[in-house]
Amino acid sequence: MKTRLHQKFFTLIVLITLGSMQLSAQVVNNIETFTGGLNGWDVSFGTNGTVTHAATEGLTGDGALQLSRGTNNANFGIKPVTGIDASTKKAIRIRYKNGTNGAQLRIGGTNGDGVAIKNNTGDNLDISNFFTTESDEYITAYIDLSSYTLWTGTLTNFWLMVRQGVPDTNDFFFDEIEFLDVVPPTTYSEFIQNPSFDGPSGIAHLTGASTDATRAITSTESHDGTQSFKYNYTADATAQFWAFSSYEKVYPSIYTAGSIVQIKMWVKTNRTTPITMQTRLKLTNGGVENTIKPIANATTTNVAMGWEELTFDLVAPEDFDGVTLWFNIFYADETEGAVPENLNTSDIVYVDQMSATITLGTLGLKKNTLQGVAVYPNPVNETLSINSPAGSNIQIYNVLGATIKTINKANKLQTVSVSGLKSGLYFIKVTNDGKVFQDKVIKR
Repeated sequence: MKTRLHQKFFTLIVLITLGSMQLSAQVVNNIETFTGGLNGWDVSFGTNGTVTHAATEGLTGDGALQLSRGTNNANFGIKPVTGIDASTKKAIRIRYKNGTNGAQLRIGGTNGDGVAIKNNTGDNLDISNFFTTESDEYITAYIDLSSYTLWTGTLTNFWLMVRQGVPDTNDFFFDEIEFLDVVPPTTYSEFIQNPSFDGPSGIAHLTGASTDATRAITSTESHDGTQSFKYNYTADATAQFWAFSSYEKVYPSIYTAGSIVQIKMWVKTNRTTPITMQTRLKLTNGGVENTIKPIANATTTNVAMGWEELTFDLVAPEDFDGVTLWFNIFYADETEGAVPENLNTSDIVYVDQMSATITLGTLGLKKNTLQGVAVYPNPVNETLSINSPAGSNIQIYNVLGATIKTINKANKLQTVSVSGLKSGLYFIKVTNDGKVFQDKVIKR
């Protein structure tokens, strides 16, 4: 709004009329960018917060609304009279930077029927655990209001407030607020939700916690699109830091044991020494979780602050029709004799543009099966013999999907020592001229 409403004695009809007139001057195409000042936005409730205009803030430095909080219970926000038509504008896109530890977004106001916007449990719409606490990042998020029956008609009052979480010395910034008809659709790559971290789902579908690092979406780095996933180590790592997806893709038909699941992701890090990323799958069959969760590793090639694509090949040890993805940065404790890959304070790792494909196991598929392959003896004690077309590539996987041995351009009769392997089940994959043979072998 270009002016404030100081005439509090106006009738309700005049107030609504002024609100609609001022809206057309303030919000262009249902978007507020805060480039010209406060534009009528102000503190909402209470005296524990202040609202100012930060002329050089915002993702592009063209201005943002700056909200300062005094206490964790401070109700502050933006409260203009507005003419937004909530009957058609069922979503809100906001771009913000949160340095206050605020976690809850509160939406309030008065709808076109003159009724307070609220849910069944309070006087406002409260969305808990909404904000990403990342003090130096501008993040885009979406609010879906299509299911709220009181979000309707031409609004005569509207506000957003940031609540909960003990404030620190930083402030909260609103860079853009846009009213949309619908939230953009969530994107997928096979069983990976929001693979480029640009979609409306953000990282709400990812769980996991660490005292050593923070995890958030960032708008300062991306391989594709405008955002990426950021690991920021605030202390030396002491354990694995998994991102557990809550999204499970269920397929209408079964993938047989031996099916190959390939995952790709782009990774960028400020480290000058390699890091290893891990992917892991939780597989289900008919709603029952499989016993083994295959896991695969891929290591960066020591390129500081350069994007590189990592590829993970996992072998499904059992039939499955449901897949859930987990991924992490591998942590190795040097005292246990592992490769020194500990993550240290100030290490940053970015992940972007993930993808997945599934190739049906040739144990259940005749097409593209490599013929004339024999693997013996089975079970095996010391030496495994593999008879296949000369020049074939041979891989041996364990039940976690990790590659144990690789032989490229093998002899027609290739012998492989397995004496150093632990007893148990292993998978053999032989490829030649685009065709694949797979089998199971038991090591005694």
